[in-house]
Order: sequence, then C-alpha cells, then structure tokens
Amino acid sequence: MSTVEQIALGAVQWRLANRQRAQLYGWFATLYAAEVSEVALEGYLGDGYQPLYTGLADLGLGAEVARLQAAIETLRSLPLARLELAADFAQLFLLDARTGALPYASVYEDEGKGKGSVLYGAAEERMRSFLAESGLAIQADFREPADHLAVYLALMAKLAEQDAEQGIDSTDFASAAFEQLSFLQSGLLGWLEAFVQRCQQARPRFDFYPALAALLYGFVGEDVLFLDDVAAARKAAGS
Repeated sequence: MSTVEQIALGAVQWRLANRQRAQLYGWFATLYAAEVSEVALEGYLGDGYQPLYTGLADLGLGAEVARLQAAIETLRSLPLARLELAADFAQLFLLDARTGALPYASVYEDEGKGKGSVLYGAAEERMRSFLAESGLAIQADFREPADHLAVYLALMAKLAEQDAEQGIDSTDFASAAFEQLSFLQSGLLGWLEAFVQRCQQARPRFDFYPALAALLYGFVGEDVLFLDDVAAARKAAGS
C-alpha cells in the first residue's frame, strides 16, 4: 500500500471513529442535561440501545455496561419508573452539594482549593470564554452554568462531529486529535473522577445514575487513550 493510500485509509478510519464518538458523547450529554424522558425510558427497557451498549462493551467496558443494564432492569416492574428516575436525578444533580453530586466543574475545582463547593467559579468563566472564542453558545433553553458536565460532553460531541466531516490528511487528523485531547485534559479530567466518586457515595434509590457515571468515566478513559495514540502520529510526522 502506498503512502497516499495509507493516509487516505487513516483519514477514513478517523472520520468513522469521530462519528461514533460524537454519538456516544452526545448520548451521555443528554442524560446529564435533563431527566430521562418517557420515550427514552421505553427504549432503555426495550432493545433500542443495544447497538450503543455493544459499542461500549467492545471498548472493554463490558462490566460497566452490564451494571447499567442491571440498574435499568430494576426499573422494569415499577409503575412510575420515570418519576423514580427523575427523583434520583434531582437528588444527585439539582439539590445539595453535600449529599448529591452536582455536575459543575467549579464545585470540584474550588473544593480542591479549600474554598468549599462554589457555583459560577473560575471554571465556569473559562468555559464561557472558550465557547465565545469558538463561536459557540449554550442553547437558550438550557439554563445552567457553562461548566455543567452536559456542556463539556456536548462540546466533545461537537468537536468529534466537526472532525468527522472534514477531509484531512494524516498530519491534520493527528493535530485534531491533539486538540480534542487537550480539551479533555484541561476541561474535564481534572474533576470528572471526583464527580463520579460523589455519584457512588450519594446512594440514590436506584443505581442508574451511579452506574452511568462509572460508564462515563470508563469511556472517557478509553477515549483519552485513543486520542493519545492518534495524536502521537503528530510527533512522528514532525520528527
């Protein structure tokens, strides 16, 4: 295979991977942006999400997927399953930082600096600046601080989607991977583990959201490894 053919094949694989990654990041974002809808819950209780589960299991996250599926199964016999999940969502993500797991970077960043749990901290300001510089904006109906977990995940979905649509050579997609990796490292990795741990400690009535947090953490970890491997080609290309 010629060098040109290898570059073309690599670009095709990069675009395909980004389409899949955009779907996964988008899925996680919707689950943290709002309570599970009745339609979505019907999909979880059926087999509508099986391809997504299979894709995550193929990444080596079979145990995390199985935990989430087991949590969903406990909801099957409940007459008001959606309301039960909504109550857990509120307990974890909307109410008390001491007993829940508020999904804002500022809470964990400032807590680590001995300031306690603070909303609208430096992380929120940085995210607003980043969005403005990128020509992006939070949807008007999403009335949350810019450093909400769903915003980070939705932005990762957007970055992956943009890269999936671009025709780029090997050096360019290595650079694109480096940019995505840099955003994950600077924006999300510094506080995601603490958020996930808080989800496990909060102990809502059902395991759906703690299981989801564990799955998200595993996925982001695998994605960091993937992006790091692709970004390594950037150094090789420049050496």
